[in-house]
Amino acid sequence: MYKISFSLLVIAFSLTVNSCFAQQTQVTKDTSSEENQLLNSLLGTWEIDLRPSPEAASYLKEFTIYKYEEGILSVSFYDTPFKDGRINTAWGKVQFAFTTADNSGTYYHSGYLENNKLFGNSFSPARGFIMPWSGVKKK
Repeated sequence: MYKISFSLLVIAFSLTVNSCFAQQTQVTKDTSSEENQLLNSLLGTWEIDLRPSPEAASYLKEFTIYKYEEGILSVSFYDTPFKDGRINTAWGKVQFAFTTADNSGTYYHSGYLENNKLFGNSFSPARGFIMPWSGVKKK
């Protein structure tokens, strides 16, 4: 089941139809210096490990967070932007969520930044799975 679900998650990430043209990393919202520091630490390119189980070999894919503007997070994966990306810094750390979709339905993704590492989960009600993932910023 994990191998099938994992493959479907990868397909879901790659099926978002818009092209990603924005290359400039920026925070454009008027924020406090603490919030700016949190947001700037999130922006950039991350290597996300999408392995289907703890025993599986790493399966790394780039995850680029290139823009934040008025609560909306712009993210690309497989060179394709996600839809409905949102961010919250009210709890003292960066938390985010976004959706993707394929023919089976909507996939819900959320994550947070802690100790210079991203942690998240992806959930597909239609496929009946949840997959935790993690990542580190590329140098």
